[in-house]
Parts: sequence; structure tokens; C-alpha cells
Amino acid sequence: AELGVKEAHYNLGVLYATGKEVEKDMAKAVRHYYEAEAMSGDVSARYNLGCVEKDAGNHDLALQHWMISATMGHDDSLTAVKTFLWLVSRPRPTMP
Repeated sequence: AELGVKEAHYNLGVLYATGKEVEKDMAKAVRHYYEAEAMSGDVSARYNLGCVEKDAGNHDLALQHWMISATMGHDDSLTAVKTFLWLVSRPRPTMP
């Protein structure tokens, strides 16, 4: 992707994440999502970074990404934040 073209970075990220027309490579997908987000605050890229971090087990970082994109008006991010906070607030069963 040409430097400065956020849409191209985002689209490459989607291709690498899904494995469509290229070999699936999450490291490259994350890099392109990050590039798209870093260039101009692309809200969808920020949300997708949160999803990637969640899948990698980095829940705190995922929540940070989702909170940022939720404050920018991204509805799926707001849902992700609510779901995450609901899950972590539930009481955990104790062993007898």
C-alpha cells in the first residue's frame, strides 16, 4: 500500500485477516490495520485491532481499542465494550 493511503492499508488488513486472495497472515493484517488507524484515526481499523487483540488473549488492550473507537461513534465497539464489561463483572463461581 502506498504510504498515506489509509483505505488501502485497511483493505489489505481485511484480506490478510480473512485469507481472501492472499495467504492468511494475522501479523500482516494487524500491521495494516494499525497503519490505517495510525494514519488518520480510521474507526473500523481501531475496532478490528481490538478484535485481533481479544483473539490473541490481550483483553485489556482490546478493551482500550474498543473504548477509543466507541467514543468515535462506532456502534460495534460500544457493544464490544458493554459485553466485555458485563463478562468481567459477573461473579465467578467458588469451589466448595
